[in-house]
Amino acid sequence: MFVNFSMPIERKLAAIMFTDIAGYTAQMSKDEAVAISLLNKKESILKPLIAKHNGTYVKSTGDGSLSHFNSAVDAATCAKRFQESIYDDKDLNVRVGVHLGDTIFEKGDIRGDGVNIASRLESMAVAGGVFVSKEVHDQLANQKEFEGVSLGLQSMKGVGRLIEVYGLKGDKLSEPNPKEYQDNKIDKHSDDEVPSIAIIPFDNKGADEDVFYAYGISADLISDCSSAGLIRVASLSDIEKLDYTNLDNTELSEKLLVRYISQGTLWKMGDMFQLAIELYDTKDKKVVWSDRWQEDWDNLPTIKGNLSDGLLKALDMKPTLEKKIETTHTEAYEYYLRAKHKYAKRENTDDTEIARGLLNKAIELDETLILAKVLLGTTYYETGDYDEAMENYFSSLKQAEELGDKFGIGYSLSSIGSVYKYKGDLDKSLEYFRRSHKIYEEIDNKSGIASMFSEIGGVYTSKGDLNQALKYFEISLKIDEELDDKYGIEINNISIGRVYKFQGNLDKALEFFKKPLKTRKKLSHKFSLGLILNNIGTIHKHIGDYDKALDCYKKSLKIRKELDDKFGEGQNYINIGNIYYDKTDYDNALEYQESSLKILNKIGLKENKMTLWAKSCLYLTYKKLKIKYDKNDIYIIIKKLERLDYDDIFMFHQLLEDTSYLETAYNQVQEKADNLEPDVAAKFLSYPIPKAIVEEWEKVK
Repeated sequence: MFVNFSMPIERKLAAIMFTDIAGYTAQMSKDEAVAISLLNKKESILKPLIAKHNGTYVKSTGDGSLSHFNSAVDAATCAKRFQESIYDDKDLNVRVGVHLGDTIFEKGDIRGDGVNIASRLESMAVAGGVFVSKEVHDQLANQKEFEGVSLGLQSMKGVGRLIEVYGLKGDKLSEPNPKEYQDNKIDKHSDDEVPSIAIIPFDNKGADEDVFYAYGISADLISDCSSAGLIRVASLSDIEKLDYTNLDNTELSEKLLVRYISQGTLWKMGDMFQLAIELYDTKDKKVVWSDRWQEDWDNLPTIKGNLSDGLLKALDMKPTLEKKIETTHTEAYEYYLRAKHKYAKRENTDDTEIARGLLNKAIELDETLILAKVLLGTTYYETGDYDEAMENYFSSLKQAEELGDKFGIGYSLSSIGSVYKYKGDLDKSLEYFRRSHKIYEEIDNKSGIASMFSEIGGVYTSKGDLNQALKYFEISLKIDEELDDKYGIEINNISIGRVYKFQGNLDKALEFFKKPLKTRKKLSHKFSLGLILNNIGTIHKHIGDYDKALDCYKKSLKIRKELDDKFGEGQNYINIGNIYYDKTDYDNALEYQESSLKILNKIGLKENKMTLWAKSCLYLTYKKLKIKYDKNDIYIIIKKLERLDYDDIFMFHQLLEDTSYLETAYNQVQEKADNLEPDVAAKFLSYPIPKAIVEEWEKVK
């Protein structure tokens, strides 16, 4: 059941200052009048200073006070001036904490992370001192009058945060002794090795219907950490294929090839979440960070960000891009998390529709929720509805640009590039992939950079520039291997295999297609399995092993139907139809080829290369069955196709009975053979299509 708010809470970045009087409770029990006098004196000095430094006094908290400022410099200056002004008063011993963070403003009061952390900093501070977070200290770096002593990365117990703490230095400020702050200090990753981590999905301790909280937060947490720079993060799909609930940290480390293991629990109780986190170092065999704490329901949008911030700090990773809170509307974010879980665990098209409904509700509540728009676009993209996908991706791009969300911009650009690629507009696709790559370079998103190199390689493959394609795929593969991104490695191996296929080296192509199957017991992603089986089927077709090809294509088709991948279904149908054509079973060929065109046309791909090629294959079957077809349509198709390989050209020769096409196909075959090693070339020329082209040309030349 959702908790409803009529208006989203106002949430913004603010500098928070907390103060209290050291020993005030003891003073109250000793002499109440003196204690109250001290409090009044403190307030009379502090309030004018807050106003003078552009701050707002919010409220008194017993012997303490809470105030906020628009800038960290104003807050720190106020804190320092206050301590200086009471330096000579030996009875008034005040502690001050200042933090710059996410703050909720509601009905004249403030709460949230900014307040909680400032309060913890104050309680840690020495009497007469000012403790600030690194977020504040960084803002003071260019201010000559400020200098700080580092107390290291401290665990703020009970709030689930890791904060690097500094005590400000000054002639009239009490300075801390770092040796006295070792108990809660976190030993950050300090080795030269690239940090590697598996973020195990949170264990849902609440009702079964609340599992989407744990799943969605964990999935987004993995995504955040993966995009932080040079860090290896085990993919969610890799983790899910393990029986991770029955494996200890050492076993998880060995199976996922990571050093650090993060595990946690989440329990929704009414309007509260109870959370626990543990980060374990399997190399040094110790717990690096652990905590238990509670969060209000309306803090749901910040939970994932705070966790990723803590994990990355412990791993000594500083993202070049400051992650922004995706939404301030908690109910919208909850709808998004529900949709993310439903779509990830979908079993049929009904689940996809339910996920879309949830995403649309999220967007209705908060139209700036870019994550929901991108995921909605992806649900259409992965089912072949490219027009709907494009509409959502352009909407997310516009929103990301308005908000200055560079990660959102990069992801939206790459998504648009993918749609253009499948619609057949390769130049537009290349433009958007390059724009996305530039953004990912700016924010040092290694996984994004690798992905864009792979996508650019794919466009060059479609354009026929195979050397350029191979270069980009190999660069992408190198980055993915550095990151140990198994899914990225799989996709790049497939792509490199396709390049070798187009070059005519089918043995090498098959080697790369089979690499993921040989190195792993189970593939990490069903989509890649469908792709691999389709490509292996194509190699067997070219070799002339039609039964093996048919088996691979049908297995691929089954997977793509399960995923509701309409484009993949259309591709498999035409491939299966072509195998039946090669086996001279023209009736079955006709059925599958027509089914392919029906699906591709239905999802709006009438001008796509796959559709045009499928139509040409169908015409070849028409010819065998003596069904009339319009030859003029063939010429139109040829004009629209940007790149034709020897097997395509040979097909057009058969359809048009024009020897000029046969000659072009023959020349291409010879050119490919000339670029291959002699033994590889001889094998290539023995395959059914090249052999048929050479033999027919020899007859007519």
